[in-house]
Amino acid sequence: MGASAAGLFTAYLLARRGQVVGVYEQAEELSPRARTLIVTNRVRELLGSLGESAVVNQIRRFELFADGRVATISLERPDLILERATLVGNLATHAQKAGVQLHLGRRFLGLEAVRGGLALRLGSSNGGNAEEVRARTVIGADGATSKVAQAGGWPPPATAPLLQTRVRLPADLAPDTVRIWFVPEHTPYFYWLIPESPTRGVLGLIGERGQPVRQHLEHFLEQRGLVPLAFQAAVTPLYTGWVPVRRRLGSGDVYLVGDAAGHVKVSTVGGVVSGFRGALGVAEAILNGGESRELRALRCELYLHLLVRRALHRFQREDYIRVFDFLNGTARRVLGLYSRDEAGQMLWRLCLRQPRLLLLALRRMLSAGPFPPTISGRQAEPGLRSGEGD
Repeated sequence: MGASAAGLFTAYLLARRGQVVGVYEQAEELSPRARTLIVTNRVRELLGSLGESAVVNQIRRFELFADGRVATISLERPDLILERATLVGNLATHAQKAGVQLHLGRRFLGLEAVRGGLALRLGSSNGGNAEEVRARTVIGADGATSKVAQAGGWPPPATAPLLQTRVRLPADLAPDTVRIWFVPEHTPYFYWLIPESPTRGVLGLIGERGQPVRQHLEHFLEQRGLVPLAFQAAVTPLYTGWVPVRRRLGSGDVYLVGDAAGHVKVSTVGGVVSGFRGALGVAEAILNGGESRELRALRCELYLHLLVRRALHRFQREDYIRVFDFLNGTARRVLGLYSRDEAGQMLWRLCLRQPRLLLLALRRMLSAGPFPPTISGRQAEPGLRSGEGD
């Protein structure tokens, strides 16, 4: 349920293996809102050629700013800038070519166990009669506020607001360079300026619920003499601990993928690559009787990002100043060699090369409260335990 990028990728993977797959989407037309996304090169390993038409730029450097200090990270493998609307459209086309039936204008009404599987109740977006669809497996790919997850009995996830706007690039910014500003009095995350072409980019931030995100963004733009051209907003889930992506209802199965499953790297709040990994894992589980190595690997990866976020969420200006002081040439090379989708290797080598970073993070983790501190939702797990379900 839901023609999201992760949902369409899951459908494509299953249809290629001979499964009969239907995708039900509430919108009357498949015209997702435009949004600029930055992903690591890992997306090419996952999608192959499926996402190439959505690539609008490549990033080879990051410039990090904190309290007047600057650090530059050169990437061994370029990050990719994707246009979300193009990506979703391309995935839909390939899914249909693989045999997926795409049903538009179908609004989710409910789900119940029946003899032989599940009954999915759907309403027509144009006010027509409701219909019932029978299936043994239902996959919820309907976003952070997933109604499928609610119907399946999952608790609601913690969420945060994302706001960005298109701007003209400053004259001193190369189109292959992203700028990141750490301003902890505005957000425990960061501001970003991501070029999507030689002349345009997006500047934005992720805030916390109840905070004046729009006000902070407009003030930040004014300080830098940038004029907002078109705002893009979203609600993003916050990963606070692994939640099994499968629930058994009667003799049927319900799975979650993408934002509905909360598969977001909460250190940077990026969910595109981890969403595709979750989709691959769910497809594996469906085809292999519930077993998936990809889901186990993803769980470990997301837990490492959660540990990083627990430390970063309490960082103050002086902490970022120390981090910049610790970022010697060797540490910067590690950050450029390993992407944020290789958290285990990156963190291990950073600790070897610059152990003071680890000590700083541990001090903040020990002094911090629970994450997220002001949002109720799925609670973080204390650790990974073998034998638990995906």
